[in-house]
Amino acid sequence: MLSSERSILTDIEIISRLVDGSIVITPLIAAEQIGSTSVDLRLGPEFNILRRAYYGHLDFSHEKGEIQQEVRRYSERIQVKALEPFIIHPGEFALGATLEFISVPNDLTAYLEGRSTWGRLGLQVHSTASFVDPGFQGNLVFELQNVGKVPIELYAGLRVAQISFNRSSGSVQTYGAGQNQHYKGQLGPEGSRFYLDKDFERINLKLREKQQLKT
Repeated sequence: MLSSERSILTDIEIISRLVDGSIVITPLIAAEQIGSTSVDLRLGPEFNILRRAYYGHLDFSHEKGEIQQEVRRYSERIQVKALEPFIIHPGEFALGATLEFISVPNDLTAYLEGRSTWGRLGLQVHSTASFVDPGFQGNLVFELQNVGKVPIELYAGLRVAQISFNRSSGSVQTYGAGQNQHYKGQLGPEGSRFYLDKDFERINLKLREKQQLKT
């Protein structure tokens, strides 16, 4: 059984936090977004897709600036208009983002989950990005994947996910503090910034040293 310090917030507690501003979810378009222990989140109009015609592989032995340019070259950010569908075909992957801007206080953690309504069609909204750190601010990114058998039409404004909040005893290191700030304040479906990880930097340095020895 969860202790009171780790328990999930109920609808009354979430509403109270929204009112006092310690939790920010904006814009909240309809009361139906607030459930008993979660808040439904809507799909924003921007998507980030891979330009497969240019996609070979990323050369991890390149310098960080070159890798950053390659990541941008391999991806394309598009925006759909009102009532214009974004069609995700079986087996395809794309990044989306919440319509809402989210701010999580330092004494809470949050979890992002897909709604069963869309999961039953084969839509997954995240592969790894379900945990939200204390202190996070920005749009949450959806790792959209169609694992079903038929194409799925998505529209901006659809409630595709939900977020719940858990009490925490308080974190010394919050999101955006120190080195943990790759996606601090992100707006829209930002692509991967793996090249900023310290462990990748160490591997990258060794790969470049290896290449220099060969030449």
